[in-house]
Amino acid sequence: MLRLALLALFAAPAAGQDFDKALRSLKGDDRERRREALDAFAKGDLAPATAYQRDRALETLRRFLSDRFPGDDRAQAFRAIGRLATDRGYAVLLDRLASDPDDRVLEAAAEVFRTAPGALADDTTRRIEEAEDPIVRAAFVRVLGALPGTEARTRLRAAMPDHWCPRAAAAHALSRDKSEDALPLLVHLLDSDDPALVTAAIESLSALTRKDLGRDPAAWKAWFETRDKVAPIEEALAGKEGGAGGGPWPDGEPRTTAQPSFRKTIGGTYFGIPVTGGKVAFVCDVSGSMRYKLELAYDQLSRAVKALPSTSRFEVVFFNEHVWPWRGRLSRADPVTKELLLRHLPTIEVKNYTNLFDAIETALALEVEEIFVISDGEPNRGRKQFPDEILLELKRLNTKGTRIHTVSVIRTVDGDEHVSVLKRIADENGGQHIERTLR
Repeated sequence: MLRLALLALFAAPAAGQDFDKALRSLKGDDRERRREALDAFAKGDLAPATAYQRDRALETLRRFLSDRFPGDDRAQAFRAIGRLATDRGYAVLLDRLASDPDDRVLEAAAEVFRTAPGALADDTTRRIEEAEDPIVRAAFVRVLGALPGTEARTRLRAAMPDHWCPRAAAAHALSRDKSEDALPLLVHLLDSDDPALVTAAIESLSALTRKDLGRDPAAWKAWFETRDKVAPIEEALAGKEGGAGGGPWPDGEPRTTAQPSFRKTIGGTYFGIPVTGGKVAFVCDVSGSMRYKLELAYDQLSRAVKALPSTSRFEVVFFNEHVWPWRGRLSRADPVTKELLLRHLPTIEVKNYTNLFDAIETALALEVEEIFVISDGEPNRGRKQFPDEILLELKRLNTKGTRIHTVSVIRTVDGDEHVSVLKRIADENGGQHIERTLR
């Protein structure tokens, strides 16, 4: 006993020294050491032993919630502050969540609040009601859906906002609802014209029932009307039939056997081409000649993105004489990210020329499974401009067999010279080619 007491006595200063050293690293200029310390707090490897240490840690960690730090750092700061498990810390996170729609932060917030006190349902519900921006409401809806306890579930079922973005977030969150009262709400969403709501409803129905009925609202409705009983959600979330790992939200929640790859595709289409990849890039021509075709292009892009399952990741690459990706990385297809893209589309400036090759090359660098390209003109800018050169270089670059689908948008007053190269790109890269003629 004496030996154990002595060991504890000598170990305490060492633990305190590690804690102080980590705090100093967080305040320092060495990014590598700063990140190591942040990761240690986020994983729980460093835990404050006293209230004073918790206060010091909170004040130091909250600075990483600033936009001055990248999304990965902000997400780790969320996890680290969540580890402190203090009322003040949770309030800090909720305040920050109102102005940080980054998908990595949303993912971290869902992880944190799954182990937070269920009593936070009151504060979270109030924030949902007071938020004017649908994106902010959606972020708080995700928190409400993550909170433990039946009170949060009851409030979530009662909330179901009108705007599609928080409504889709609520539908996703219902995948963790143990009450059969969630099922009628989800089945009702199957009648929606909004692809995001249909996708969210089907994902949650799959999670709750362990059924694999694909993107077929009629099949789900038939099952709902004729079911004898619903498989207990506890069994579904525990993966009693072999399921394990992530969930309808790609943030580490339990996943059922129906979810890993959605054996029957639940994604939507892009100009009639099924979107089946888990990692997808859309390449969109915004050159001058597309000016009168962008309404159609953006409509198809919006519907395809909104229909993506939440397990998918996506990026959009825009091009005219220049090439630029929307975010420069693959983003998780949650409702907030989808809404952010929809708000971004009207801000894009249309310019002349067509840098087709560089745009596809940028998409390939993302290591996606599928690329969807829309254009209406011959390539006349970029590293490769002649069709044979483009095809040869794409063959060299596309070593992982990424499927490249192409869409030609033609007006009768325009030429169709570009159609040949786009069709060849699709044919030689395992994709489909669609021609759409406008008058």
